[in-house]
Amino acid sequence: MKEVFMVHIQLPDVFSFEFYELIPRQREVINRLMDRRIILNYSLDMERKNVWAVFEVQDEAELLKELNSFPIIDDVKFEIHELAFHNAAPVDLPDVILN
Repeated sequence: MKEVFMVHIQLPDVFSFEFYELIPRQREVINRLMDRRIILNYSLDMERKNVWAVFEVQDEAELLKELNSFPIIDDVKFEIHELAFHNAAPVDLPDVILN
């Protein structure tokens, strides 16, 4: 059975040029993990200081492995919170029209 974790990532106060250069690779990693349903949600606040991500993985060791794949991981602080459950509103698809 998979476990669900909320990870709070604190971004640097000042983004260096080197940090900005990591962002496209970071987005690729996030998109890949979302496609694989390892990351269920990924949110950034308006001040671009905090990221919250919900992961569904086998255990905390797998979570740490995935976090260590983040290009930005050396430049951020993070806290891990194991969740008892994670509910999300259903995503409705548009009705199919057969014409």
